[in-house]
Order: sequence, then C-alpha cells, then structure tokens
Amino acid sequence: MKSLVRAALIGLVALWAGAIAAQDPAPVNGTMVETIRPDWAGSLWDDSRAEVATYEGHRIIYSEDRPHELRLITVAEDINKEFMVKAEWPYGQKPLLPALKQLQISSIPTPNYPYNYLTTVFYQRSNINNAVKMTISSQEWCGTTFKQYELWRETAVFWYSSYWDGEGTGNTQLTDHTANTYFEEELPLLFRALPFREGLKTGLMLQPPQTTNRVQIPEPVPAVAMVDHPNEDLTVPAGTYAAEEVWRVSLEARDGRRANFYIADDDANTLLAFEFDDGRRFELKHTTRRQYWRIGG
Repeated sequence: MKSLVRAALIGLVALWAGAIAAQDPAPVNGTMVETIRPDWAGSLWDDSRAEVATYEGHRIIYSEDRPHELRLITVAEDINKEFMVKAEWPYGQKPLLPALKQLQISSIPTPNYPYNYLTTVFYQRSNINNAVKMTISSQEWCGTTFKQYELWRETAVFWYSSYWDGEGTGNTQLTDHTANTYFEEELPLLFRALPFREGLKTGLMLQPPQTTNRVQIPEPVPAVAMVDHPNEDLTVPAGTYAAEEVWRVSLEARDGRRANFYIADDDANTLLAFEFDDGRRFELKHTTRRQYWRIGG
C-alpha cells in the first residue's frame, strides 16, 4: 500500500512541477527524492569529528526582529535500531544503523525571557534522501513543548507534548508523509547534497516549519527547488564569496512560502546563508570541525 501511495504522490508532484515548467523555460529535473545524491554523507564525515557551524540569526518574535546565534552541528554516529537512539560502546550484538545527525540549536533573547529551541534530525547515512527521525523541543518561561517524528516506520508517527491548552499530549499517524516529503528542518543539510548545476529544478512535498512551541499536525504542500548562481557576490560574517563560487537554491511552495539557501561550491558544500520569507535569516559566522563532546576536543 505504501509503495502505491508513494508512486502516486511522486507522480502528482512531477505533474505539478511540470505545469510550472510549462510557464518557465528551465526544465524540472524530476523529484527531489530522485535528485539528491544519496551517498553525499560519505568520507567527509569519517574523521570522528563534527562540523560545528555558527550563524548570525534573526527571527520575528512579538512582531520584532530578534537577533541571536544559531548553531548547526553535523556528525556521523551509529543508531541502536532497537531504541532508535545513539548506540553506546560496547556495540556487541546491537542492531546498528549508521546515521548522520544534525542538531539545530538557538537561544533567542526577548525583553521578557529567552526562547530556546533544539531540533535534531537523523538521516540514514547510506541514503540521506529522507530523515529517519526528528525531535524538537522548545523551552521558555511559559512551559516546554516536545515533538518526536518517527519517520522510520512504515507509516510515520508524530508524538507531541505541549503546554498549550487544547493541544496537550498525544500522537497521530502522518499518512501523507511519504517519499519525496520533507520538513523544512531537513533542508539545511539536504540541499547541500544536490547535484549542483545551473538551471536544475526539482519538485518536492514540503511540510510547514515545526521548530515552534506549538503543536500543528503537519500537512505538506507541493514545492519546487531551483538552482542557480546569485546575481552578485555574497557577503556574510565569515567573508565575501564570488557569485560564481556560490550556488543559490530558491524554494517556492504552493502555499506562498519562499526561501533561499546559499551554498559554497567547495568540497563540503558549506551552507553560507539561508533565509525564509517570514523573517528568519541566518548568515555564517564561522565553522570548525571538532569533537564537541570532549573537553578541548
């Protein structure tokens, strides 16, 4: 049943993307699940270190721009499939899933109190086309909200615990989260795995942002990602990059959402900046590779 739903969904996205292409000379090159390089999480992550990237961030809270720092921490690790959590030594007979993990961490000051968000996305390392698990937590002075997306299951399951009245604690199946469906939170890593070339266009189903303190049952909408070079050089706190050395991935969703991701044309496809039309924007300050879990690592 899932394979039939998946095939139908991919077909619908391709048809919708094709309709857009009919009005645009740039061709649609299939769906994103077919386009992403599934083995991108290769030898780059074999050095037992994490990529720790720090961004100058902005987010609208209480109708005003709130500057803050965002950290994206990306590291390879093995998951114990029995519990779908990080496996600890000794491995013994534990069933293992080699994974790539990205943490997205921010603490956003406001005049009242800080908003703290921690999002963790786990990808199957041998095929990063889709995440296998995502967790999101928010903490602020009104309460704590936690969400878990069990994407490894035949039908994805969404668990939540919210401090908001009318939301509370519960779970639901995400029957429409199938192949070629992505959360916004997956994109800062997945867009780095595109086979970059001028004019590439790819269709996907896009879920609404989940890094919030509210519970929203996600419903995906069709979207298209388009690759080109920016019109001018890109300057971020980490430096200035010539336009021809930067790839821009422009995202357009049927519900009106727009986003841009700027990715360096280097060995790591470093994410230099990304921005959304709701006021969220992030620019790279610096990046290091280190064992952040060790003192002096």
